[in-house]
Amino acid sequence: RKVSYIIYLTETGWTQEEGGALELYEAEMDSNNRRVPKPHPSKTILPCFNSMAYFVVEPGASFHAVQEVFGDRPRLSIQGWYHAQETPKHMEDATLNRLKST
Repeated sequence: RKVSYIIYLTETGWTQEEGGALELYEAEMDSNNRRVPKPHPSKTILPCFNSMAYFVVEPGASFHAVQEVFGDRPRLSIQGWYHAQETPKHMEDATLNRLKST
C-alpha cells in the first residue's frame, strides 16, 4: 500500500461528540529504536458527508486509527488503497508484522 483513501457518506451535520473521526499520528522512536505512534494524534478528521481523506502509508512510520462512534447514526464510508509497483521498504516494521512477532 502506498496511499489510503476514505470517501465519507455519513449524514450531514456530523459532530465531534459522535466520534468516528480519523486520527493521524506522528511517529517517535522507542527504547528499541523502532518507530511508534506518539500518544496523541497530530491531526483529527471528522467524517463529513461528501468529503475525502487520503494519506501516505509507510510501514513502521505512518500510523492512523478511527475513533469509536458514540452517536446513533452510522459512519458510512468507502475505503481503499493505491499500491506501489515495488514492495515498500521496512515491511518488517509494518504493524501486522510487529503483532505477529510478539
